[in-house]
Parts: sequence; C-alpha cells; structure tokens
Amino acid sequence: MSAPLLSTLVTLAARQAEPDLVLPSALAELRAAHGLSAASVWIPGVSGPERRWAAGDAIADEAAAARALFVDGAMATAGDCHAAALRLRGQLVGAVVLAGGDAAAAAPTVGPVADLLAVLVGHAARAETLTAERDTRTAELDEQRRFAETVVDSLPLGVYVIDRDYRVQLWNRKREVGTQGLAREAALGRSIFDVMTRQNSALMRAEFDEVFATGRLQQLQLDSRSTGELRTYRLSKIPMRDESGAVSHVITVGEDITEWKGALERTAQAEKLAAIGQLAAGVMHEINNPLATIAACAETMTVSLAELPRAQQAPPGFGEYLRIIDHEVHRCRGIAEGLLNFSRAKPLQRVALGLNAVVEQTLFLLKHHSRFKRCLVRLDLEDGTGPRVLCDPDQMTQVAMALLLNAADAVDGIARGEDDMPAAVTLRTRASADGAVLEIEDEGTGIAREALPKIFEPFFTTKEPGAGTGLGLAICYGIVRDHGGRIAVDSEPGQGSTFRVVLPLAA
Repeated sequence: MSAPLLSTLVTLAARQAEPDLVLPSALAELRAAHGLSAASVWIPGVSGPERRWAAGDAIADEAAAARALFVDGAMATAGDCHAAALRLRGQLVGAVVLAGGDAAAAAPTVGPVADLLAVLVGHAARAETLTAERDTRTAELDEQRRFAETVVDSLPLGVYVIDRDYRVQLWNRKREVGTQGLAREAALGRSIFDVMTRQNSALMRAEFDEVFATGRLQQLQLDSRSTGELRTYRLSKIPMRDESGAVSHVITVGEDITEWKGALERTAQAEKLAAIGQLAAGVMHEINNPLATIAACAETMTVSLAELPRAQQAPPGFGEYLRIIDHEVHRCRGIAEGLLNFSRAKPLQRVALGLNAVVEQTLFLLKHHSRFKRCLVRLDLEDGTGPRVLCDPDQMTQVAMALLLNAADAVDGIARGEDDMPAAVTLRTRASADGAVLEIEDEGTGIAREALPKIFEPFFTTKEPGAGTGLGLAICYGIVRDHGGRIAVDSEPGQGSTFRVVLPLAA
C-alpha cells in the first residue's frame, strides 16, 4: 500500500471522522492504487453480510468472500474477490473485500491498515448503536410526555403553570374550552397577565408572589356568572420546587365546586331539619293536651248547636266556624307530626288528587285570615281537577298555605297600576314535561339576591323580629322533597317572587 494512502488512513482513523464520509474516500484511494474493480467494507447483518461502504459497483463474489470470512475468521477468497478481517480489540467487526484487477496481490497489503479501518467501522457501529438507543429513548420520552399531557388534559380541572417570569409553561385542555377559553398555542410562552386580561393583574401578581416567596399552597373560592348562571369555583395555587428546593413554578388549578357546595349545603340543611324534628318530638307532648281540649270543646259546642230549638238558632256562620276550628286542630296535630319526618322516616298518607283541590282547600282555610283578606288573588288553574299527583293532602295544603301567606305578606300595603289597585297574588296549576306544577306568584317586594340561597334554611327569615320563625319554607322544602318533587324560587328585588313546586305526575 502506498505511503500517502497509509498516512491518510492513519490520520482519518486517529480523528475518528464520520465513517460515511471517510470510508468511501479511503476505499476509492485503495481501489485506484491497485487498479481494482471494487473495494468495499462489509459488516455482519441479520440475514448475512451487508455491503455498507464501497468504491465501485458490487460484484457477485464479494458477498461470498465476506460470508466465508465471517465463517472462518481469516482471509477468504471467492472467485477474484479477496476479503480481509477487520478486528477491533480482538473482535471481528467487518471485512474489507477487494475485487477484480490486482486484488490477489493487493489483499496481503491490507493487513497493516486493517486495524485502522476497523476503528472507523467500530466507530460507525457504535454510532449506530448510540443513535438507535437515542431514538428509542427519545420515542419513550415522547410517549411519556404525550401520556402525561393526555392525563392533564383529561382532568375535569382547569390547570396552568407559570414560571418566575409569570410566563405560561402549561395550559391544559380545560383551559381551552368554555366561555373564557383560550387556545393553548395562544397562551404558552406569554405573560399570564396578557392571557387572563379579565382578572385583576395587581391582585394576581400579589398572589403569585406570595406563593413564590413562602412556598405555601394558596386556596380561595369565588363566584362567577360568566356562564349565565351562578357558579362557585375553588382556585388552588400550588408551589412547584426544583432540585434545590426553591419554588420554580406555580401550578394553578381551577375546580367547579358548585355541585359539591350544593350537596354540602343540602347535608347541612338536612341536619338542621333533623334537629327541628327532635325539637318537635319534645313539643308535641306539650301541645297535644291543649289541642285535645280545644277539639273536645269544639265537638261539644257542635253537638249543643245541633240540639238547640229552631227559635234559638246560632248566628250565621257559627257552625262553619266550629268546623274550621275542628279542622285546624287536626291540622295542627298533623303539622307537629310532620316535623318529626325531618328526623325519622314516617309513611305518608298519599292519595291521588288534582292540584286544583289543594288550591281550593287552601283558599277555603285562608278566606278568614286577616292578612289574606287585604290582597288581590288571581287564579290561573288548569281545566278540570288540574294535573293529578300522588300526595298527602294535608301536607300539600300546608305547603300551599305557607307559600300563600308569605306572598300575602310580600304584597301587603303595595299598590300597582294607575288605579292604585292592591298588588296581586296569582295561583297557577299546570302540567309540564317535568311534572305537575303549582306556582304562586306575587307582585311584592322581591327577595334580595344574597338571601336567595338561604331561604329554605330553618330559622332563616327576612321578616321583622317576632313576625316569623323562619320554619315555614324549611318545612315546605322537606314536604316537597319527601314527595319526590322540588321547590324553587325566581325573584328580583322590587319585581316580586314566583315560588314553583314541581311534583311527579300520578300514574
């Protein structure tokens, strides 16, 4: 082999230059120096030797010579092709194959530079291994990253992360949807103050700075009507630390807790109602005796009234008053017993009847009530008996009576229209897709927005001290709930209120 070629190979091998560039050049010099048809380097493959680097077109006997070398481990010959082993640290890493021309004479001279060529081949094999390992590891990391992103995007929470420069580093899918949603591409890398423009920047900065400075988790609740209805959200600002323990990022998690808060409030209300039931159990014994006395007196007076001679008839309406007294005594007992249903299960006496009958019975009982006489009552009832429900008549009458008395109080002393007519109370019954509906609408003062969530709580009242106990609506809520229905209210201050009771329709 020529000195220039040997010098070139030594220089290239020492520098461990890129084999895909160096080996073809070296083989071209080797081919030219000996007038060969081809010079190539073969490496072991899965199904046999593979021709990796070459100068000149492939010759059929090249593969045979390389295959023989890998089997025998020494110089091999096939036709006019001669192969010499390339070893690196004693391990066979490839073969250099010389073909045509003066290959037989050139083959022995390859030995002095075989180790140098082996370095390049070994370097190439090592580079391929490292590249394959890198690609595999990169694919694994990409898969882990995609999995982590999918997990974060699947959470029913709004999540974003900022660094110490207040720039968004993560923005999950929940933050992309909704009325205030923003695409991830539009948020990543930008200042959080430029992204969340509806928030108070100074307040946000102070909250983030406190987490960065103290490393303490920060939580707060806020109410929002951005979706058109009142929703409650819990925001958590969580410090994320680096390897040194310093807070490097802040994770903000937003969670809609409206349903959870409602369930908590319903549980608290159920506990209050249970307490009312326990209180009623103690009171019932005390009031049953005077109620029994009143009932006995009313019964005696009724009998005495029937025995009076025709000439000594009682004043008009006297008998009706006695019937009302008797009915109300029994209703008082039913109310006291109904309070017990808040603390223990008790079967209701349910019958199928139309809601119009409940309205008629309620109006009959209230027509002598002083508060009810001062308001204008309008009826908008469905034809016939109205929608039929399966209910306890006394309890549903109690609900309607409580709602009507509250409506009468709301319109007391209020006049509407040019004729200065008293404000009206309207009773409606109708069937809907949700069930049988009883609505009591008044043109009164309305309910303050902050009081609306509390009106069904026991002992909560907006009336003057001594004017109400705050139990009426709580009892109504419990009765309607036990009938499988629901009660709701729509109200605006100064615009009146509408209480709506929805019950399942009777089969």
